[in-house]
Amino acid sequence: MSTRGGFVRLTLLVSAALFALLLLLNALHRSDQLVPTRGAAAAQKATPPPVQDVVEPIDEALVRQLEQELPEVDYGLWYRVAKPLAYKVNSSCAAYPDPLDLHLHNIYWQTFLNANVTFQLYAAYLDQRTAVKHRTVRILATANQIGDAFPATHCQLWYEGHREPIFVKVNEFLSVWVKNWGHQPQLSYPHLLGCPVPEDLPPNIYDSLPRTVSLVVERCHKATNSLRVHFELPKQRPSSTISTTNGHGSNVANATAPLSFGVCLKGFDFPYVDLSERLIEWFELQRLLGATRVYAYMYDVHPSVQRVLDYYQRTGYLELRPLTLANGMPRLRHYQHMLLQQRRLVKRLNELIPYNDCFYRNMYRHDYLLNVDVDEVIMPLGAQRTWQDVVERAHQLELAKGGKCAGRFTSLCIINAYFTRVVPEAHNHEEQEAGELYVLQHTLRHRNHSLPGRATKCFHNTRYSLTLHNHFTLKWLTGACNPRTVNTTVAQMQHYREPDKKYELADLVEDRSAWRYAEALRAAVEQVWLHLDDVQGQTSDAEEQSALEEALVEEHETDLEQQQQQQMMLHPPVPVARK
Repeated sequence: MSTRGGFVRLTLLVSAALFALLLLLNALHRSDQLVPTRGAAAAQKATPPPVQDVVEPIDEALVRQLEQELPEVDYGLWYRVAKPLAYKVNSSCAAYPDPLDLHLHNIYWQTFLNANVTFQLYAAYLDQRTAVKHRTVRILATANQIGDAFPATHCQLWYEGHREPIFVKVNEFLSVWVKNWGHQPQLSYPHLLGCPVPEDLPPNIYDSLPRTVSLVVERCHKATNSLRVHFELPKQRPSSTISTTNGHGSNVANATAPLSFGVCLKGFDFPYVDLSERLIEWFELQRLLGATRVYAYMYDVHPSVQRVLDYYQRTGYLELRPLTLANGMPRLRHYQHMLLQQRRLVKRLNELIPYNDCFYRNMYRHDYLLNVDVDEVIMPLGAQRTWQDVVERAHQLELAKGGKCAGRFTSLCIINAYFTRVVPEAHNHEEQEAGELYVLQHTLRHRNHSLPGRATKCFHNTRYSLTLHNHFTLKWLTGACNPRTVNTTVAQMQHYREPDKKYELADLVEDRSAWRYAEALRAAVEQVWLHLDDVQGQTSDAEEQSALEEALVEEHETDLEQQQQQQMMLHPPVPVARK
């Protein structure tokens, strides 16, 4: 092979190699343009979000957060005063309890042990009503016994501006349950404990109010519990009196200002049933009849019901408080609901806590407080259109017969009337529309009212009542007259549920008492729905309505339970002497 031929062949080989290299590089370049697109997207998707630091609250912000978590603990007093000033008697006696040392039973309860008695403490209140001779700090609690003597217990009353506690002994252990109604070992029975405030206070706190209270076995013990003392006077509420005494010594009705009525509801436990439509109707009817404000407690509710409760809270018409069980059961939605449905005695004992807490938190705001359920309505009858009319008429009747108790009844109780699920045929009155309000559709009630004291509900006089059951006042202060049952020509308690005993249609009569409020009630309910975000939450399905009825019925006592409670009415309690 010539040199020229070899050179040509070498040139061709080099050129082919370069061409192949260029093709390879071009292919790689095109691959780089395609693959990185997917890789970049994947890389972008996998990129973690920027770090967002949550600022840890300090100082005053921390105090506010802590008091929201544990509302009965006065963190403000501890942080601003008791801690920096070292509140205590001395290094070995009665140091102010550090919040981190409290024996928390669960969110709303604190544990106090004394000998063989276990107390669960819920809340404390200052009682300085006129009928109470000496100011008293009252503690709403439960104890694992009922009917037995309690060990000696001391109260440490703490004041702002005074480094040492004021020591007093608990002088009252009032049961808020009657042992004969039922008792079992290891259950928690509600009690109201009394700590009398001494009259000979140090000069620097003579006109002050106790801020917190702790229970201890011995005076100098360091407490492992601490409750803020509630004393909430209304802002410039005019005094209301229903009767005065004239120069001849007789009582004369004389309402100087409209009476104020508060309505208390026990803990809501409706996690699966949407009763929002019925609830709005009930809230607005209470307002029309005279309710100033509603106070409710909550275990758990359906999301649509929560939306309704949020609305009424925003308007200021409702105060809502979450609630846990005194026995310390975990706050688990399904477990808690099952327990409340299947452990009836536990349920009955626990519901007395919100009734009495509602009374003591709000007794200075209202003249009367009423414990009812959401299927119950205290309905004025005859010439009476409001609860104010009912109370005034009850006192007028007392005066007319020469009685001396006008204005001093510890409670005015309204007799029960069952309104059934049966809907009457429309005749000679407004057509019963499918979307009509429940109380306007259901106008058939049992001809005969329940016996006095049976399933009754009462207006509790805030000047005299001491402990409350859901059906009547258990104990009251000296100076009050016994509870009085209001005549059914004046008012009745309309109970929208089926009675426990079977009945015939002939036993029913039509009662259209609620129709006096029909126009105003429809307008009020419609206004609420317009302000809610989603009107689709209304319950209209027949199966849902049936479930709602069953859920409401489950809330009530059986005939046996009511008979047990009626024993109390046959042997009414003796008024508690002024302490």
